[in-house]
Amino acid sequence: MFSCSKERINNNPYLQNISFEKTINLNLPQYDNLRYSGGSIYLQNGGIKGILLFNINDQIMAWEASCPNHFPSDCSTMDIKGVQSSCQCENYNYSLATGQILSVGNGNNYPMLSYFSQKNGNSIRISN
Repeated sequence: MFSCSKERINNNPYLQNISFEKTINLNLPQYDNLRYSGGSIYLQNGGIKGILLFNINDQIMAWEASCPNHFPSDCSTMDIKGVQSSCQCENYNYSLATGQILSVGNGNNYPMLSYFSQKNGNSIRISN
């Protein structure tokens, strides 16, 4: 018998599962960039090192801001660079649309850790 589950399995040995839930209001000025396709922001509160949000055709993608290819450290919080995120430690680049690594590293090449996001009107709920 097969079953479907909304629970995601995190096989990444570097990033632990952290339970959180956050709701943001797109009417607030600090979230204005998410109202447009290609817009992105970094949220400091939530997840391990924060959350990267990206609007792709009015769907909000939510990603862990800690680089998935090493343990969280002082340099592992990723920066947003256009439609990509970049790790300050090894300069790994990732797609904010898919979470996939764009630059091959020396070891494992884990994709970004995704979080559940749901847009309802002008609010977005993010959780894991």
